[in-house]
Amino acid sequence: MRGVVFDLRFDNTHLLLNLSDGQSVRFPLNWFPVLKAATATEREHFAISLDQQQLFWPEIDEDLNVAALL
Repeated sequence: MRGVVFDLRFDNTHLLLNLSDGQSVRFPLNWFPVLKAATATEREHFAISLDQQQLFWPEIDEDLNVAALL
């Protein structure tokens, strides 16, 4: 399956997704104002859905659809 996330992390300016097909993709945090405004701790408390297509940050009520990003 193309585009399923198995891990994610942040640097100072980007959201970085590691995909199961070996690709890594980066997105500017400017694209995600809620994530950009969140603390590092809030960003690190995320969940990946069972189908690995949704990312969710419950503390800040933010979610992203992986297929829409890719």
